[in-house]
Amino acid sequence: MEDFFKKFIYTGVGWISLTGDKLKKLIDAFIEEGKLSEKDGKQIVDEFIKNAETKKEELEVQFDKLVNQLISSFSFATINEIADLNTRISELEKALNKKKPTTKKPTQKKSKAKPSSKDSEQKES
Repeated sequence: MEDFFKKFIYTGVGWISLTGDKLKKLIDAFIEEGKLSEKDGKQIVDEFIKNAETKKEELEVQFDKLVNQLISSFSFATINEIADLNTRISELEKALNKKKPTTKKPTQKKSKAKPSSKDSEQKES
């Protein structure tokens, strides 16, 4: 999900870059026409780029906060919590294996044969 937001930010940066390129071309045209000095044109472009970078950083901070809020609202386990649980499971498995006695094959009890119906008839007679 965080990757999605980063892609979104970088898309915005791409748009800003395209806008910056168009702005540079427009400023260059104004300079050629004498409507703007080269110094003023450079200053406008530099300020635009500086503002774009600042906005990009602000957006990244805001999106990071948003992502963290979303993640915390779902109560996902962190990587550290999962690692701790795996460690505990391993320790419990080791302790369980130490406590297990050696297993013996259970002996089969010999069951007494039930008297057949013929035996029952003979006793009754």
